[in-house]
Amino acid sequence: MAAIGLLAPRLILVLMWLFNSSFVLSPFEGLALPNPLVPVVGLFLLPTTTLAYCFASSSLGGVSNFSGILVVAIGVIIDLGLIGNGRGIAKR
Repeated sequence: MAAIGLLAPRLILVLMWLFNSSFVLSPFEGLALPNPLVPVVGLFLLPTTTLAYCFASSSLGGVSNFSGILVVAIGVIIDLGLIGNGRGIAKR
């Protein structure tokens, strides 16, 4: 599932939202914005980062430890296009 998430993060994020909505919605509880708004914006702007943040929050104890920060940082790098043949902002 993680390997497919790197290839099609939007698809995996939508499927996870449909089949296990707490995986996607629970990391964003307690924010000032309405709960589904942040994952929807993340779905369009930074899908790999959003998926990585959800994974880090549910499996690694959040971004308060090194492994959670590392997973989210790798998601940001992939979304910016530094890994993955220039996909994202670096391609433009």
